[in-house]
Amino acid sequence: SRLSEIKRRNDDGRELLIVLDGMVLDITRWIDEHPGGSSIIPEQALNRDSTVFFEIYHVSRQALLYLKEFYIGELAPEDFPELLRGNGGNDRARPSLGFLKNLRSFCSEWRVRIEHGVDEKIHKSL
Repeated sequence: SRLSEIKRRNDDGRELLIVLDGMVLDITRWIDEHPGGSSIIPEQALNRDSTVFFEIYHVSRQALLYLKEFYIGELAPEDFPELLRGNGGNDRARPSLGFLKNLRSFCSEWRVRIEHGVDEKIHKSL
């Protein structure tokens, strides 16, 4: 699965891949420049859906401008149940519908859409 590949690459220690609303972002080269410090993302956002954390810590649309730069592909739809279990199954820790609408609207022009059941690589790094 793509999620297991993400976990393996994160556990390897040479890359930092996060999942934001199904988008896979490679933030490896940027982590040392993160305004919140280089430890908060590995502590809170690896190997889980980081969307709610992104909404909490990035209140302006300014942060959305950088997403395309880090985008490397999409999580497979069949990986979502496992990803949510990785969040501890906490239903309260979900992003707001307003944030998701803004995020999806902003990313719609460059984001790749995957249909359910497709199991092929959509980017060279996944």
